[in-house]
Amino acid sequence: MEHPLPTAPTKIVVTGPFGAGKTTLVTTLSGIPGVSTETGVSDGTAVVKTRTTVALDHGTVTATPPAGATWQQQRVALFGTPGQDRFSFMWEMLSTDMAGYVVVVDASTTTSVVQARDIAATFARLAPEVPRVVAVNRWAEPDRTRTHLSRALGAPVEALVECDPRELADCATALHHLLDRISRTPTREHGPRP
Repeated sequence: MEHPLPTAPTKIVVTGPFGAGKTTLVTTLSGIPGVSTETGVSDGTAVVKTRTTVALDHGTVTATPPAGATWQQQRVALFGTPGQDRFSFMWEMLSTDMAGYVVVVDASTTTSVVQARDIAATFARLAPEVPRVVAVNRWAEPDRTRTHLSRALGAPVEALVECDPRELADCATALHHLLDRISRTPTREHGPRP
């Protein structure tokens, strides 16, 4: 049985540190280039990558639930945040009315993990009841390091999802995991989501 798509898309914010893979995740899920506000890097981070998001990335996707999912097919609007602190004023704007958020982290660098923890803490203050998942990029030994990484990020173990932002299947798994968490979270006005 097919369910009609809701008229308003579900707003998901994709956040995380500079160079973690946010723009790539939004583009991979969207399947086509969306709106991007990347520009050339003008500071010392140019040795890491040559472009950075200064306002937002935006894309859309229709998410189809896997068997046994607790949510229905829906349109999802993805909003990627800038990762550098100097553009952090965008985080509060983009977090308004979000249903959930994905924190992308590069697990191969301590700097990325520390920055991801701080960004996740900021979003938790902005929207304490909003569900999140952590999409862990470049995770060398997930089975051995899951608990340690969970503690380092201040995130529950079950919120961590291994995710190469270049791989559609990984990105879809992270999105589906978040949509499942959203569907299980009561809304303030109506109790559990349909």
